[in-house]
Amino acid sequence: MFVKNGFLIFLLLLLLILNNTKMKKIILTAAAVFAFSFANAQDLKSSKGENYLPEAGDWSISFNADNLFKYAGNAFSNAGNNVIGQVQNSNASGSFTGKKFVTATQADRYTAGFELGNSSVTAGNGTETTATRINVSAGLGKEWRKGKTRLQGFYGYDLLANITLVDNTKTSSATAGTNEVKGGFGFGVGAKGFLGAEYFLFPKIAIGAQYTYGVSLNIAGASTSTNTPVTGPATETKGAKSTSFGVGNVGVASMSLSLYF
Repeated sequence: MFVKNGFLIFLLLLLLILNNTKMKKIILTAAAVFAFSFANAQDLKSSKGENYLPEAGDWSISFNADNLFKYAGNAFSNAGNNVIGQVQNSNASGSFTGKKFVTATQADRYTAGFELGNSSVTAGNGTETTATRINVSAGLGKEWRKGKTRLQGFYGYDLLANITLVDNTKTSSATAGTNEVKGGFGFGVGAKGFLGAEYFLFPKIAIGAQYTYGVSLNIAGASTSTNTPVTGPATETKGAKSTSFGVGNVGVASMSLSLYF
């Protein structure tokens, strides 16, 4: 009975976090997936003797599962064209977080990311705009867990840093010439705390949700804008340096699928 009530509390937590129509459909689908597991909900080992919960020495990776549950929910409705969409990880800006469990209830977290973007758009009047961005991020953190059933609560923190190496935009026109903006070197540091819960559907496979709350400091060097007209000399304009500080930055990794191995 305790495990069943704990499962219902977990669903309530997800509903509070994901309080909108689309997410409610996702949660109802998740509830249907969970229903079959009630018969053996008190077992922490499978019929093959596999542990459901993480153990000391285990590694973990997590993925954003919103699209997966949305796809499953649409399969039971008249949603029309139903596609699973782009797979994403559980972090913003293309970063990836892995965890290594020091004990069964404590893990070290490692975040790394490399963003390389290049785009080119040509307008109807022939104006072409290209943008290039290179960003590197890294972080370290700690995670603690509570719970002796397949419903596990977790909390912790991440310390993060990122460097923007390139952030350039170039606009070319046969009539107006070329304008190129080279962004200055950018650097940012931050820290975030998180609080959430997971439910283990299968041995070492869980879905979950979490809140995050953090602070960040970002510094950007001065940019340089060079305008080269079709006729006449080029002119160069120096931008200003900028610093920004934020507190809050509340985020929700709405639905995640975590694998432990």
